[in-house]
Amino acid sequence: MSDNTPFVSVLVTVYNRELYLRETLQSILASSYQDFEVIVVDDRSADHSVEIGKEIEANDDRVRLIVNDQNLGDYGNRMKAASLARGDFLKYVDSDDLIYPHALEVMVRSMERYPDAAVGLAHSMAEDDSPYPWRLTAEQAYRKHFLGRGCMSCGPTGAIIRRSVFETIGGFRPEWGVLSDSDLWFRIAAVHPIVLLPPGLVWWRRHPGQEFSKDGAAIDYLQRGFELDMLHLNDSACPLSENDRDQALRIRQHRMARHVLSLALKQRRLGLANQLYKASGLSVGKLIAAFKSQS
Repeated sequence: MSDNTPFVSVLVTVYNRELYLRETLQSILASSYQDFEVIVVDDRSADHSVEIGKEIEANDDRVRLIVNDQNLGDYGNRMKAASLARGDFLKYVDSDDLIYPHALEVMVRSMERYPDAAVGLAHSMAEDDSPYPWRLTAEQAYRKHFLGRGCMSCGPTGAIIRRSVFETIGGFRPEWGVLSDSDLWFRIAAVHPIVLLPPGLVWWRRHPGQEFSKDGAAIDYLQRGFELDMLHLNDSACPLSENDRDQALRIRQHRMARHVLSLALKQRRLGLANQLYKASGLSVGKLIAAFKSQS
């Protein structure tokens, strides 16, 4: 670490992750890029997560452990961690994920290459348009996400955020739950350039204890995700032209209508289909158009 303030604050928020926390922290400490601090914030775990954090903190002065006085919830805890950061950049690493040794190096160098960019997001698919990293203007980012193959769907582990922008824009809005990260990317990308980073920088672990593994999570994601997309496409800050925004709204509504029809006609889950239909505010005409497109 440098003699002064670290350039990157790596933020690890923890709640009952004793099975994975040690491996997560070891992956960070093994990074080729070294100008960072690690802030571990435990949200009142009932397992041995705190003991693991204390052990690693005692053996590496880059690591600082904080235990909350009360449980703040997932994104409330992420905000707490950000408030403790000293670096120019915030780099979340979820306490059940891993980052590869080159990840921080690639992320930091990419953001240095584009100093006007506010966030770097790891892409989930390889593309052949041009070599990574890509700088996308607000309009380009929204077009790619809503009219192309997407670019703003990665979780916090796949992102690096300029702290000054995070603080100015207000950080995460926890009321969006597991979609609070997507909400932040949309809000940032509406007014700042973003950097699209290459895939293969992090490893997202899958296990039964995650939110999206719970019963009903898929429907919640569909419903809330649709609401979030509608919010940002209809927001006055949306950088798309009127024609592009109208097209994006039609595409998103058509996809939701197909999901409703699939639940009702293929899966025979009429109650859930009706719930999704009512929550989405779709017209009967949208459902009919979606039905015809499947015929």
